[in-house]
Amino acid sequence: MARGAQALADELPDTPDQVETHWLLRRDRSRLLSDAGGSVVVADGLSSAAAVGQPSPQLVREALEGTPPGTDLIVQTAVAGRLHQALEDWRLEHATVHVLAHPASPEPVELPGVFVTSAPGPELLAQLPEEDRAYARAAWAISVRRLHGGLICCCQASAWSSTLWDVGIDTWPGHRRRGHGSACFRALAAYMAGEGRQPVWGAADDNVASLAMARKLGFVPTGRIAVLTPPG
Repeated sequence: MARGAQALADELPDTPDQVETHWLLRRDRSRLLSDAGGSVVVADGLSSAAAVGQPSPQLVREALEGTPPGTDLIVQTAVAGRLHQALEDWRLEHATVHVLAHPASPEPVELPGVFVTSAPGPELLAQLPEEDRAYARAAWAISVRRLHGGLICCCQASAWSSTLWDVGIDTWPGHRRRGHGSACFRALAAYMAGEGRQPVWGAADDNVASLAMARKLGFVPTGRIAVLTPPG
């Protein structure tokens, strides 16, 4: 990790809208590009990136060139409109950031078939869908639920700051809407509360299912972010 990235992370407020940016800046396998207006940090091998300040459109294009398809650039809402005007072929989405109405307790939660691990091994990783594996390798911790010997759901703390963590839940087709995601979240939330970190939930404005899940789990809106996605 470059010294400049550490300095930027130290200057950022530890707020829900900045949790993924904090993680990217402190991650060893991240690239940082900067110009007079701001910076872009990109996670090597993952489809995650974030802008700090007001980087130029030229810097944004350079930073995301060659990244995996579907790589999203998190930007603060104050600069999203100006960037999008210059990057008009990119898609702009807005999302609501949520926190729990009542902080998670560190009291361990024991649920049938659910377990939490801080270091997923090769056997566990091999059972995850391919799109979940890269983030699981980088996660602080992961919870999974087993049914009849096979995994059916996972929840990951795949990005974090000093006091927060970003929730990622995936339930396999055929097992959704049966409470498995909620169970995995509750177990991981308790574990992460014991690590001194509370959950953050981000949901795009058009993701009705994610917004509904946030409400079900007890999250309330606390802020906004924007996401730019390059074409292709």
